[in-house]
Order: sequence, then C-alpha cells, then structure tokens
Amino acid sequence: MNLPFSIARRYLFSKGNRNVINIISGIAATGVAIGSLAMIIVLSAFNGLEALVTDLYTTIDPDIRISPARGKTFDLDSAAFDDIAEWDEVQAAAPVLEETVFLQFKDQQTIVTLRGIPESYLPNLDLEDFVIEGSHGLSESGFPRAMMGYGVADNLNLFISEGYEGVKVYAARRGAENALNPQSRFVQKRIVPLGIVALNPEFDFKYFYTPYDFASEVLQYERRASFIDLSLQEGVNANDMKDRLEETLGAGFAVKTRIELNDVIFKTNATEKWVTFFILSFILVVATFNLIGSLTMLIIDKKKDISLLRSIGQTVKDVQRLFLYEGFLITAVGAALGIGLGVILVLLQYYVGFFPLEGGLVEYYPVQLELLDIAAVIGVVFSIGILASLIPIRVLLNKRRLQVVISS
Repeated sequence: MNLPFSIARRYLFSKGNRNVINIISGIAATGVAIGSLAMIIVLSAFNGLEALVTDLYTTIDPDIRISPARGKTFDLDSAAFDDIAEWDEVQAAAPVLEETVFLQFKDQQTIVTLRGIPESYLPNLDLEDFVIEGSHGLSESGFPRAMMGYGVADNLNLFISEGYEGVKVYAARRGAENALNPQSRFVQKRIVPLGIVALNPEFDFKYFYTPYDFASEVLQYERRASFIDLSLQEGVNANDMKDRLEETLGAGFAVKTRIELNDVIFKTNATEKWVTFFILSFILVVATFNLIGSLTMLIIDKKKDISLLRSIGQTVKDVQRLFLYEGFLITAVGAALGIGLGVILVLLQYYVGFFPLEGGLVEYYPVQLELLDIAAVIGVVFSIGILASLIPIRVLLNKRRLQVVISS
C-alpha cells in the first residue's frame, strides 16, 4: 500500500479530530467546486449560443459553395455542374442566381437580394419551421411563387392574403445603360408571394427567393449561375470534398465549406468562449489560495507526524508526496463535486429547461455539453491545484527547512 497516499486520505476523510484545518480544507475544496461548476455552466452556455446562432445564420448555407474566382456569374457547363451533381458524395446540387433587384408592391418599394434556386433544392434550406405566414414552396398550381424574409415583407407592407396581385421585380437590363427611355433600362416581371420567413435579421431584411427559371429570365441569364450549392451525403467530410472540387475545377473557381462561409461567426464565438474560459481560470487561481493556506497549516500542524515518518525511514520526497497527495485529494473532491453538479444542471436545462430566455428566439436558454470542455476544465483545475500544492511543499518541506519544521 502507498503509505503517503493512505496518510493523506486519512487526513482529509478521517471522522475524528475535526479542527480549523479541516474547515479550511473544506473551504478550499468548495472554492475548487464553485470554480469548476462555473466553468462547466459558462462553457455549456457558450456552446448553446453558438449552436443557436449557427442554426439561425447557417440554415440557408450549403455544405459547400462553388463560386467564380472572378466575375459575378459563370457558365454551368464550365463548372461541369451536371457531372458534379452525379457524384456519390453529393446529396443535392443546385445552381443559384443572386443579384440586387428593386421590388414594388402597390405604393411601397424596397431593394433586396434576389436569389433564384430550383424548387427541388428548397428542402435543403430547412426553412419550413421558420415560415410565419403563407406556406413553404416556390410554385403553386404550376406557377412560380416567391418566398421572402419578414423584414422585406414589412418594408413592402405586404401580407400573403393581400399579395395575390403580385410583387413587381425590377432588374437592370443588360446593355441598356445608355438607353434614352429610363423604363427600357429595366426588366420587369411580376411574381406572387407564397410565404414569409422569420429567420434572422440578415435574412429577414435581405433575401427574396424565387425559382431559378424566374430569376434567369428577370436577370437575363441563361444556364448561368452566381454559385453552385452542394448538400453532401451524411458522413462525407466537407474538407475532403472541397479538396476534390478544387482539383477538378481548377483556379477559376473558389470552393468554400459552410464554416468558411461563416468564418466571422464561428471565430467570434470561439474567441469569446475561450477568453471567458481563461478569465474563469484566473478566478480559479484566486480560489486556490485557500488550498495553499490549508496545506501550509496542515504541514505546521502535522510536524510530529512528519518527525515520526522521518524516524521510520521515510525520505524527504516521501513526506513531500504525502502533502502533494493531500492537495490532489482536496482538488479532486472539489472538482468532482463542481463538475458533477455542473453536468447535472446543464443536462436538466437541456432536457427539461428551468432557466427561461425572456423575449428570445427559444423558450429556454440554450446549453450544450461537450466532452472537450469537460476535459479542458479537468485539466485546468488539476493543473492549478497541483501547482498550488507545490508552493507550500517546496517552501516548507525542502531539505533545508524540513528539520526546522520538525524541531519547532
């Protein structure tokens, strides 16, 4: 049996001889527990917010987007679209036309981004749950229909029930910049709105979705696209697919994954999360001062035990290990209590929900538990705990001072 560890365990868990040192040890363990609990809860809250923001801001983004390296559009034949759409890794592929247009409904006008996609690709955008008025789709009875963000509809003062006369879509006519008649500079088409979507501010006030063929006509493009969106089969690695596409398409095209399309969002969330993690780590360092005090008083209180251990042949390192084990046990007890309680609270919030998010997009504050975060908290807590334990051990139990402790 490991004698130093057995003695350290007895010092911490013995039922008898409760004194101020035991109280300080309990306070030290409590400080570690509170710090661990706070770190688990805060990191899980950041994960939940990141997941929520990601769902809201990347819903309409594909797994991979192919766009021209130069210019606004490209010929679909030049990108071998038909061949790529048949790849086994591709679940769905769609040419997308995107351009700024002018909308008019009755006497209201607004400028939006027209985005034309094949209706067959619409289910891959996962917009069904965000439709607040009308229905989900880009056609009705064989006629093209439009879907728009809530902000666009609000700017047009448009309600689906009153939109049967249609929205006028104006796009600049190509090659007509010098036309004398202003009206001849624009192509005008009318389309009836079918659904209004409330997703996020960027989407709600910007996008106006139509069928690809309608967009092709109003923008005067034939078999061209602003980009190609790809949805991948489950389990396909997006980065591997990106490498294959870049090799196939060459330098004339830019290929980006969903994460790269939302690089700022992902990097901002990750930065805020880990900055907060390091701030909490510094707070935990302050909390471990109790551990330093507890071990210091314990060393002084147990000088007779130290003298006895030395007399029976225990080395200086054996004595140092005893109190290092003591610090480790205090840290372990605090970490187990804090992390355990934190995991329980996070899981209760995730599955049951007891902390509401007033006026938010979801009913309860979003949380998400990740094993990497738990591992990071464990690593930081024990690193700080062991370093804090080494301070009084190195100062009071080195070879030069050990005799002073024993004889005092």
